[in-house]
Amino acid sequence: MTISSLKNLTLSHRIFNTAPKSIRGRVLAYLNSVSLHRHSREFDIPFDRQQLADYLNLDRSALSKELGKMQRDGLISTRKKHFIIHIPD
Repeated sequence: MTISSLKNLTLSHRIFNTAPKSIRGRVLAYLNSVSLHRHSREFDIPFDRQQLADYLNLDRSALSKELGKMQRDGLISTRKKHFIIHIPD
């Protein structure tokens, strides 16, 4: 029963993160959920770029391009698996 509950919870989180239609929406939903879970705007994720793209049901190159745009827009800073979410003033 516990295993089933944990599996259901994991799938619910994934559905929440893949529900947004845009790439940016999916990435922000995922990063926000990790940030809330870790109680910090600076954190490491358990995925490399390909794994993150697979998790969010995205193409890796599209994910990388969007992460670059988000950095240029000042929303995030990232280096490999380490992310910092910047809150606009």
